[in-house]
Amino acid sequence: MKYISLLRNTDSFKKRNEDSLNRIQHIQEAFEKILKSKQYRELEVSIFCGGSLGRGDAGKESDLDLFILSNKEGKDIRRMDTLKLLADAININEKLKYPEFSNDGQYFKVYSFPDMFERLGSPNDDVDNLFTVRMLLLLESRPIFNKELYEAQIDKVLDHYFRDSSGKDSFHPLFLMNDILRYWRTVCLNYELVRNDPRRPWRKKNINLKFSRMLTIFGTILPLISGPASTKKNVGKLKDLTPIERLAQGLDYLNDDSILERFENFLKIYEEFIKLKESMGSKVNLDDASIDEKVKSNAKEVKNNAEEFSKFLYECLMHENIKEEYKRYLVL
Repeated sequence: MKYISLLRNTDSFKKRNEDSLNRIQHIQEAFEKILKSKQYRELEVSIFCGGSLGRGDAGKESDLDLFILSNKEGKDIRRMDTLKLLADAININEKLKYPEFSNDGQYFKVYSFPDMFERLGSPNDDVDNLFTVRMLLLLESRPIFNKELYEAQIDKVLDHYFRDSSGKDSFHPLFLMNDILRYWRTVCLNYELVRNDPRRPWRKKNINLKFSRMLTIFGTILPLISGPASTKKNVGKLKDLTPIERLAQGLDYLNDDSILERFENFLKIYEEFIKLKESMGSKVNLDDASIDEKVKSNAKEVKNNAEEFSKFLYECLMHENIKEEYKRYLVL
C-alpha cells in the first residue's frame, strides 16, 4: 500500500482533505438544522455536494456545488415544494458565505431519482442533465443531507451496473466503464461549447479539464482495470475514496515501485493546479480577461504540467500489468 500511504502522508493532501471534511460537516449541520423539521410534502430528498468539496481538494475560493435527488417521480414533485427547498438551500449557501450558485443556478434544481434510474442505459439517459448528475453521484460526491437515502440511491445504481455479474468470476464492469468514459467525452464536448461563448470563463474550464476532470475520470478507471475482480462491493469501497485516492489505490494494485517518484511529482503538479485555480478567484462573475492574465503568465508551466499529468495517467492505464483486453477497450 505504498502509493495510498504516500498520498495520505503528503502535507497538501492531508490539509485539503481535512479542510474539505470540516467544511462538509459544517454544511451538513446547517442543512440538518434547517431541513430536518421540514417535510416539503414528503418530497423525500438526499442532497450531495460535488466539485472540489466532493473530490476532497477544496481551496479558499471553492464554491458549493449542490445536487438534490428526490425519491419521487418527476410528475409527482410539486413545484411549490421545490421552490421552498431551493430557497432554504440558497439561504444556507449565503449564511455559510459561499459564492452564488454558478450559471445563475441553471442546474440547481430537484432531480427525480426514479426518472434518472428509469433512463439509465436508455437513449434518453442524457436528457435533463440526469446522466451528468448520476456520474457526479458516483465519481465525486459527498453526502450533505439524508445520508441513508444517498447511500441507498448509490446502491441501487451500482446494482444496475452489476446486474449481470452474479456467479461470473470473469465479469468485467464494462457497462460502468463505458458510462465513465462517456462522461469524459461529455465534459470534453461541453468545453467545446463554452469555448465559443464569450460570457463564460472557458480558459478556467480548460484547465479543469486537463487536471481535475481528467483525474476524476481516469483515477477511477485505473483501479477498475488494475485491481482484483470487480464486484459491486469493491466498487462501493472505491466510491468512498476521493478520485486521487482511487488513483493511488490503482497504483498499489499495479504493484510497481518504479513509478513512485513520478507519482510524487504528479501530486506536486496537481497541487500547483489547485493553487493556480485559487489565484483565479471564484468562478462566479469571473471574466476571461482576469483569467487571461493568470493563464498567460503561467502558460508554459501549465502546458508542461498538463502534458506530464496526462502522460502519467496514460502510462498507468497502459501499464504492462494491465490486461490487454482492458487496454483495447479503452482505445477501441
